[in-house]
Amino acid sequence: VLYRRRKAFRPSTIPTPAEMRLLIVRHADPEYHGDTLTEHGRKEAVALATSLSSVDAPHKVSKIFVSPMGRARDTARFSEEALNLTAQVENWTKELSDWPRIPENAFEKPGIAGMSMWDIPSDAVRDADSPSGSVTASSQWELVDGLAAVRTRYEELCSNSDEFLGRLGYVREGGKYRVMNKTREVVAVFCHGGFGLTWLSHLLQIPVATVWASFWLAPSSVTTILFDERSSQYATPRVIGLSDTGHLQVAGLSTANSKYEKPNVYTSDPRPSGVKSNFY
Repeated sequence: VLYRRRKAFRPSTIPTPAEMRLLIVRHADPEYHGDTLTEHGRKEAVALATSLSSVDAPHKVSKIFVSPMGRARDTARFSEEALNLTAQVENWTKELSDWPRIPENAFEKPGIAGMSMWDIPSDAVRDADSPSGSVTASSQWELVDGLAAVRTRYEELCSNSDEFLGRLGYVREGGKYRVMNKTREVVAVFCHGGFGLTWLSHLLQIPVATVWASFWLAPSSVTTILFDERSSQYATPRVIGLSDTGHLQVAGLSTANSKYEKPNVYTSDPRPSGVKSNFY
């Protein structure tokens, strides 16, 4: 019996990929009093700018957007100069400091070991009573204590995200994005830890409580989202790098411990900005 070798399947038409990359950049090590950077934070921001503008960088940043807050703008400034780009301020990307806080810490302020909603303990999420064994995008608001207080604010952030990406040529339809402009862009958004995690929740369709309880964005880190095209019309966000601080290693730096992370009920150990319990 003779068998004919099959040809590898190839689509009749191969769509030209837009392949936009979205870089979510957390500001460098913060000096919250004065809303700027520490000396170490400035070194982190320089290292980041050097990395983004390197001739060896495989994908060049073509647009920069930035939160209106000082620590994000001070971080972006070095990259603006290195890339010869001017950042556009996006007010909706500011830190979520005015969102309701975890109830038992309602009177503590950002920067002095108070607990923001994105500092929610993971056991409060993973132990939430659910027939499916875990919270879902719809059930989280009722199952996770205190979460309902931020629901309206979260939905506003999602709407702002959709409007922003629509301007870049990606129109959200359900959980995917219709590609309106076939361009290859690398877009960097300099923002904040709490905001960045919350935005990831919407982009990836993961319950925000789960994202808050499961991920951390290091100061000056870069999270890379590829708008993955599997058809000629639509793209979906895919994380191809999370909280990357490789630029610090290249520069001989490490992630600094923050003086604002005070001893609390979880630990008295020193730790970086945004870490509330043990860190090693």
